Amino acid sequence: MSLLFIFSLLAGLLNMMPPSVSETIEPIAELATYSYLHWNDVYRFPDPSLIEGAVIHQPIPLENVYQGEVNIKYPVGEARGFEPNTLVVNGHPFYYTDLKGNRGYGEDFETLNEALGRNEAVRVGKRGIETFFGHYYNLSDNGVFNPLHDQDLLHIGSEVIVTNEEGLSKGYYITQTIEFLHANQGQQFYGDYYMPQMAYNGTGEELVYIQYCRWDIELGLLITNIGHRIW
Repeated sequence: MSLLFIFSLLAGLLNMMPPSVSETIEPIAELATYSYLHWNDVYRFPDPSLIEGAVIHQPIPLENVYQGEVNIKYPVGEARGFEPNTLVVNGHPFYYTDLKGNRGYGEDFETLNEALGRNEAVRVGKRGIETFFGHYYNLSDNGVFNPLHDQDLLHIGSEVIVTNEEGLSKGYYITQTIEFLHANQGQQFYGDYYMPQMAYNGTGEELVYIQYCRWDIELGLLITNIGHRIW
């Protein structure tokens, strides 16, 4: 299934807000009828109460599920011998196309979807977040992210290692799994952060964010796993 609509905002989103609010928010770019909203300087949605049917997923602190040691020696990552441009999930490597800094709209959005159309795993994100999108194909069994489910790799407690083009790696621990339908993606918040924007622009905290679709389970089902950096 195509991920063409991953985290583009729902059509008519501004119309879901009270007029007094929508008039104060500056649309910074548009893709068809979708708008990305700029709130202050951090791309943070102002208030979930402005979105009808908003669903707030409370962030699960790392210490609630991880009993090990957090040992971040080097902010930029460590050279631990992993292949450059890889996402390793519970020991299984995935090579990714690096689109770090992609804004998720306009020509950037087209570039992202072209890579997904080639069945590539794609890396985006800034301000501390490492976001990965990829396909899951239940029929042909050849989606780049098929092993995440088929080999039971990705779940709470999984270790994720992200290695950049310079061979520097960072380690993360998955703390929660969030599921929602594509039709409801414009209602999803991670705490105070609007998830369609958070995936691209981050929160300032070092997180990993991995999303793929499972339309074989339910039409439009998106599964997102979020983890915190531990080394």
